[in-house]
This record gives sequence, C-alpha cells and structure tokens, in this order.
Amino acid sequence: MALQANVPQVRLPTKMAHCVFRTDDIGAVRDWWCTVLGAQVVHENEFICFISYDDEHHRMAFVNRGQPGRYESRNGTLEHIAYTMGTFGDLMDHYERLRAEGILPVRTINHGPTTSMYYADPDGNGVEFQVENFATMAECIEFMNGPVFAENPIGVLFDADVLLERFRRGDPLAELVQQGSAPAA
Repeated sequence: MALQANVPQVRLPTKMAHCVFRTDDIGAVRDWWCTVLGAQVVHENEFICFISYDDEHHRMAFVNRGQPGRYESRNGTLEHIAYTMGTFGDLMDHYERLRAEGILPVRTINHGPTTSMYYADPDGNGVEFQVENFATMAECIEFMNGPVFAENPIGVLFDADVLLERFRRGDPLAELVQQGSAPAA
C-alpha cells in the first residue's frame, strides 16, 4: 500500500494482545474458555482471572462485576480489546499522534507486565495500546506470581504527558517502564 503525500506515517500495532470480559460468574466463564481454547490459568483471585493458551502472558481476563466499589459497572460484558505496540517508542509516538488529533486516553496504567493506554470509541468501547515491560515471558510470569502483582493486579496510574516528556529527553527505558515512573496528576 502506497502512502499518500502529507499523511503522517502511522505506527501500527504488532498484534492483538488480549480481551477482557466482565462477568458475574468467573468460574463458569473461566472453565468454558479454558476448555474451548485449551488455556491455562496464569493468575486468579476473587476479583480477576487471567488465562493464556500461547506465548502471551494472558489472552483473556475475566473481571468479577459483583464486587461493588472495586470496578466500574457498565452494560455489556466486553471490557476492551488490546493491541501490543512493537516498542515503547511506538507507544509514545502513537499517544502523541492521537493527542494531536484530540484523542486522549481515558486511563493510563502501568500494570507491571505492560505499560498501557486505554481509549474509548464514541460508543464507549474500550481499546488498549500496550507495550511489554519485561524482556522475557519467564520474567513476566515471575512478576505476575509475586507479591506486588498479588497485592495489585491492576497496576498504577501514570501521567502520559510526563512519561512522554521523560522518554523524549532520553531517560532510560528500564526506568520508564517501572510502576510509579510518571505519577498521575
């Protein structure tokens, strides 16, 4: 496909990462998807369950809508779809391009395994653009089975403008992907 003149090059996601469903019965939904996909549970607690069937740390997650105050309740069951960007720089370029178009994330979270920016389309459907924070799957799974993730499997909010500024000035990537590296305002 040829690019048109005066059209900025768009950084495309490298893959679709996962989908998240809200449910009133994590156990039944988890069991069905694990059976259908031949998936295994990666992490589970009363609030959330992560499963995977391949090289992704989680292809699906199921959130318990029955915990008042823990999670926003909305209609429907699909929380969001997620796309993995090739590099941290691609994620920052993508954010900057969308910001210039007046499209801002509704939530930015360093989950630990990923640094993620969530957007909502005009109907409120969610889409996450993420970058992996660990060099290997083994490191990621070790983190997901550790005390920090057990205590907070959702992650820490961050200020995308602060993170972009730190990236543009050349701060080390290892610092930028750390939870708390760009405190939310």
